[in-house]
Amino acid sequence: MSRRRVTILASEVLGMPGVGGPGTADSLLALALARAGHRVEVLVAPGREIVPLALEWEERYAASGVAVHRLAHDPGIRPRFLEPTAVVYRRLRADPPEVVVADDWRGLAFAALRARQVGLALTDTAFVLYTHGPARVLAEAARKVPDTIDRFGEAVVQRHCLELADAVVSPSEWLLDWMGARGWPVPATAHVIQNLWESAVTDEPPSQAKSGGRVRRLAFFGQLREGKGTRVFADALRGLDSRRLHDVELLFLGRETPRWNEARMREALGPEVLEHVSSIRFERALDRAAALTELRSEGTLAVMPSLLENSPYAVAECIEHGIPFVGSRVGGVPELVAEEDRERVLCPPTAHALRDALEQALASSDGFAPARPARPQEESVAAWLDLVEAVVPARPHSVAPAEHVEVIASGSRRDGLARTTAEWVVFLDDEDVPDDGFVDALVAAQAVSNADVVTTAVRRGDETHLFLGDAMSLGLVENQYGVVGLIRASLAREYVFDDAAVDPDWPLFARATLSGARIVSIPDPLLTHRGRVGSVSDVPGEGIAVLEAFEAHTSGDLAELAATAAARAQKSDSGGNVTSHHRLRRFAGVVRRLKAR
Repeated sequence: MSRRRVTILASEVLGMPGVGGPGTADSLLALALARAGHRVEVLVAPGREIVPLALEWEERYAASGVAVHRLAHDPGIRPRFLEPTAVVYRRLRADPPEVVVADDWRGLAFAALRARQVGLALTDTAFVLYTHGPARVLAEAARKVPDTIDRFGEAVVQRHCLELADAVVSPSEWLLDWMGARGWPVPATAHVIQNLWESAVTDEPPSQAKSGGRVRRLAFFGQLREGKGTRVFADALRGLDSRRLHDVELLFLGRETPRWNEARMREALGPEVLEHVSSIRFERALDRAAALTELRSEGTLAVMPSLLENSPYAVAECIEHGIPFVGSRVGGVPELVAEEDRERVLCPPTAHALRDALEQALASSDGFAPARPARPQEESVAAWLDLVEAVVPARPHSVAPAEHVEVIASGSRRDGLARTTAEWVVFLDDEDVPDDGFVDALVAAQAVSNADVVTTAVRRGDETHLFLGDAMSLGLVENQYGVVGLIRASLAREYVFDDAAVDPDWPLFARATLSGARIVSIPDPLLTHRGRVGSVSDVPGEGIAVLEAFEAHTSGDLAELAATAAARAQKSDSGGNVTSHHRLRRFAGVVRRLKAR
């Protein structure tokens, strides 16, 4: 096996408080690769409060040869949802590894992948996208519409990462099907590799739950929130014959949330439950190891009635440690459980189905047997080692650099286009101050990427503003394409916009992209821009022209467009002038008409 230098991009790692499934998966993968001889570092992107790692995990990483680096917050990056990927890119560019394994949460690899796509950096680095579930999956699990523009921006960068990575890994077949059904660019070569267990990484047998005897404790295992099934659990318990609850303890293992705390949980359970159980206990701050110790206690049945899950560690760890459980037959959960056990331990996430499952478990005097795994863990370890050894960076299909480029300075863009015979143009306005080599860099990026439009990050005061390039439906809300760029003259002539109040490039690039033009944006700033970035709320502004461009096209993810409209409308509820409010109402009307076609 070749020994490679591997960087794992994560948002959290074991040893930090409140780590979820993706952070657990990333941490255990780092240990597995290091134990196999690879040189491994983990870059933890900004976004979580920086606190010291728990000593136990700090020592484990060090003993395995895993270097963990917490990257600092950079308040000068705009928009905010691109700060993590910009900070990660800066670090990778300074010291490129051979292989990057990037968690898909927050699109951490986006800027680095875009830089590689345009030939700017990291051309010899292979990228593996480890997808745990887009923000839209998490929103579905929580039964809510994503409520901020930043969350939609993260979804866009996640899509781009999926498209640009050299390999894609999902812990479940279900997640690949979910993304494919919604038009996400899932490659046919995507790998399904179940998340690693700690015991498979350390080669130490896992501690097993004490078996035998009737169920005497029901342990809700997960955060107290709607998506994890708090309401389903409470309703199921209230539906039980109260005699089943005599001498049964209720235990809640998981953090409270603003909507679901101990008081609300007790209210949801009601006297039908509280007056019959032997006790009720809430453990809000136990770490992973302490929670598993509780679950391994004799007579404990873990209950995980989530409304939607991908490949949850809560279920996997119960299987690993022989902990009896009842869970939901949703998402990728059945893929974790041996086929012969699924009917017994999994049920639909409804109060009626869970009640019946709990009734069966509590009625048995012999206890409730734990579920067995669907696949041996050795397969997952071997699959990851094979992939990391074999993955190579994609090579771009370059074209000859553009030879005829004209910079059209401030003034009428139509007049400038009428005068030029160049095949490519760049519009510069009075507020633009390009760096030396600005045009050459755009031309080089176009040749490598073969894009029709190439924009760039810009400096605005003390801040650096990055752009998505292809902004998908988010381009209807604000200019996420770019405020300056290289564009084919033929496209510019067809879609040029001269009557600008704020941002003439927004409607130009929106129209071009909606017509099918390929657009990319360089993540390094090549210009100082003293103007504003267009938004649908600008009055006066270019929002109407962009709305009309979207009205003229039916392409795109209309479900995503509708949700973007909802988020924008919610963002505007706090205020805004009458004209802006009218424009947002028209914005919503565009969505309704597009969906009706």
